[in-house]
Amino acid sequence: MFEDQYVDLLPARTTMQNLAVGGVGGAGGAGGAGGPAVAVSLAANISVITQTATAVSLFGGDALATNDAATGDVTAGAANAAGGAGGAGGAGGAGITG
Repeated sequence: MFEDQYVDLLPARTTMQNLAVGGVGGAGGAGGAGGPAVAVSLAANISVITQTATAVSLFGGDALATNDAATGDVTAGAANAAGGAGGAGGAGGAGITG
């Protein structure tokens, strides 16, 4: 019953041939982002003031003495900072040789 059935694996007149395959490698990866940068500028004006006013109390009452002091302006200089350099890109792919 099955003796006369067959399957053609390759059609007639088809031949096997070698095929050379080649290609270039893929592009390298992107470089890393640069590092963060922080800059701080600080100025302080510190004055040491000597107490020169005197207070005298008569008959046991309260006495008050005050000193007035003024300080000059303070200006902070510019603050500059630069972030770190970005990382190098990745190497490209090796490609395919046939």
